Formats: sequence, C-alpha cells, structure tokens
Amino acid sequence: MLGDNLDEEFIPEDEADAGPAAIKRLRERLGKAIEEKQQYLEGWQRSKADFVNLKRDEESRRDLTQVRLKASLAEDLVPVLDSFEMALRHAPDNKELALLNKQLLDAVKKMGVERFGGIGEEFDPHKHEALREITVEKPEQEHTIVSIERSGYSIGDHIIRPAQVSVGHFVTTTKS
Repeated sequence: MLGDNLDEEFIPEDEADAGPAAIKRLRERLGKAIEEKQQYLEGWQRSKADFVNLKRDEESRRDLTQVRLKASLAEDLVPVLDSFEMALRHAPDNKELALLNKQLLDAVKKMGVERFGGIGEEFDPHKHEALREITVEKPEQEHTIVSIERSGYSIGDHIIRPAQVSVGHFVTTTKS
C-alpha cells in the first residue's frame, strides 16, 4: 500500500543506480543539515538567554524606579512628620494630634518608610547626625544616643534623612 513505508526516504531513480556516490552525497547533505540545525539551536538559545536577561534587567529597573518614587514622596512628607513630632513635644496630651501622627506614620510605613533613632541606641555615623556631645554619668552610655532632635527616616538600606541626635560622652573624674 501507498504510505506504508513512511520511514524510508525517497531516492530518485538516477541516484538509486549511483550507489556509494549517492550515499556520500546524502551524508554530506545530512552533515550540512545537522550543522544548520545546530546553528539555529544556538541562535535560539542565545535569543532565549538575552530575553531572560532583558526581563531581569527590566524588573530590576522597575524596582529601582519604585524605590526612588517612594523615597521622593517620603522626602516630601518628612517635614510634615517633623511638624507633628515637634507639636507632640509641646502638647504631649493632645490625643487628636497623636492620632493624626500615628495615621501618617502608618501610611508611610506601608510605603516601606521606617523611622529610626532611639534613645540608648549605639551612635552610627551612617544613620545619625551628631549635633552635640552631652556628658553622661555611666561609661556604658558612651557613644550612645542621649536625645533625639529630629528622627531619621529610611526605605530599606536607603537613608532618606539621618536622625539628628545628641551623643553621650563619658568623662572620668579623678579624685585627689
């Protein structure tokens, strides 16, 4: 029946008589086809790798842009946060003001903004700006934050603004 031998390759009659010469030509054509297939495969693999790299780079750029936008917005909100902080220092019993401050802090926290700079923390020149040194009584308070003038803010590792602090300085007194 027609089509029963699908695995057999059609060989024209003039090539069938040639024998070994025809087989040699077929092997050469097969070799060229294999080389061509390999070139196409390598090109496809390069294209796929380039596409994967492009996707990764684009995602990285998008993440960086998002962090920059958040930092820009946070930089605009920092003066408002400072105003609330100063107002609460002068009116610590004002519950409405405290509630508004908490809502604003929660909103910026959702954006990834963190407030830092607490009394008793170790002074870190990358995160804190020392405004003055204050003499302390205990040696363990040396090089720690004694008071906070303005809180610091960050998004991840990016410092939006360093905390402005007073740093403890222990002085030994010698009795005669």
